[in-house]
Amino acid sequence: MVKTKYNETETENFYDSEDGLYRSFWDSEGSLHWGYFENLALTESKEFLPACKRWNQYMLQRSGINNQSKVLDIGCGNGNAAIWLAEQTGCEVVGIDISQVRIDNARDKAKDYPELNLSFEKASATNLPLGDSEFTHVWSQATLYHVHDRTSALQEIHRVLKEQGIFIFDDLVTPVEEISDASRRYVYDRLLFEPTFSQESYLKTLSQLGLMALEVKDLSQHLHKSYELLSLLALPEYPDLNAAYIKMCEAIDKQELGWSFYVCEKVSDRLSWIYDTSDRESLENKYDAWSHLYDAELDKAYRISPIESARALNKVLCDKQASILDAGAGTGMVGEALANLGYSNITAVDLSSDMLEVARRKQVYTVLYQGDLEYPLNFAEPLSFDAIISVGVFTYGHVAPQALNNLFPILKSGGYFVLTVRVDYYEKNQILQEIIQELSWNLCERGEFKIFDTESMYAMVFEKK
Repeated sequence: MVKTKYNETETENFYDSEDGLYRSFWDSEGSLHWGYFENLALTESKEFLPACKRWNQYMLQRSGINNQSKVLDIGCGNGNAAIWLAEQTGCEVVGIDISQVRIDNARDKAKDYPELNLSFEKASATNLPLGDSEFTHVWSQATLYHVHDRTSALQEIHRVLKEQGIFIFDDLVTPVEEISDASRRYVYDRLLFEPTFSQESYLKTLSQLGLMALEVKDLSQHLHKSYELLSLLALPEYPDLNAAYIKMCEAIDKQELGWSFYVCEKVSDRLSWIYDTSDRESLENKYDAWSHLYDAELDKAYRISPIESARALNKVLCDKQASILDAGAGTGMVGEALANLGYSNITAVDLSSDMLEVARRKQVYTVLYQGDLEYPLNFAEPLSFDAIISVGVFTYGHVAPQALNNLFPILKSGGYFVLTVRVDYYEKNQILQEIIQELSWNLCERGEFKIFDTESMYAMVFEKK
């Protein structure tokens, strides 16, 4: 949990009292977030507000919000984003904010849009006065760093989201553990919050709560440019703010402050979610999101599959220096099982870079490649490997059976291929069976075991002719 010495009352008072100040130079309409710049070399302050609008547009494009959506805007401020979202999409928007001044402003502004489905309520993100699974989307900009109990707020967001609902937000982060006195004074104390998550620890916390991050973006350079331009806007009337914003840029340069963006999906059943995938990009994003928890969640229920598959190869391949390709390596469970049996020349390939990063840290692979098995594997020459092992890769929503035609040529004659698949998938997939029969290899062994206590698996060992 991210702890803070500040409380919500202080934050509420801060924003109640500062609304007029920020309107005078930041945005006269009362919006209060940062900009997304097409050109980070821009130096004219007039480019700031267009960049803020561009950030709204970017988030909307990534959100999937449409006229059937019900959106919760956390930290809605003066209601500008909520009204804009409703105008752009026809969605329903409920806005909450800790500041009564801003909620009153939002309600007054909403009166000019009677045709839109809008409502605003003063509330804390840590105790939302809303029903379970009520929203298709939760939207938040430049807000959560102010919440005194961030983890409770994230739990509440998870609670009010529907299953497979989208949580899309940006927030300030603290990339390093130690910050300077200057950064504490001009950033954290001035804005009434404590050093917070790094981008990576935020990601881990979200995943643990069941909010799987499908997209993560480091926007720190855009934050830097925002405060460069804001310092210019503040200078004529507020030299103290000008100086503070310059210090914020220095904090960003020292990686003592950052800005990150996340698109998360509420997922309770990871396996159903991962199998229900229609395209390669979605599959890659899902495995990237799951990589931080994959081993911990599947250790007891699934690890028998890589262990049994490695044992199957061990029965026929005596040479512990043999070159082995782990095709669809994931987080490296198969590599670990092979290494435990004494194999030391193992190559990994996987679609997900984040899964591979977990695998890399296990130090069981000689080299790792990011690649899609459904396309030719350019990192390998024909007849490169003494053995190929692929565990749980050819299955629902994953790699198509035709990918065996990409793997077969890089296996040496006399080499072994271990193919581990779900029994139900194998028996129902006529294309897979046909390709297996067409390839020039002999079935040496077929073992059967169970994962998740009830799901049957085949571990088939083939020898290439």
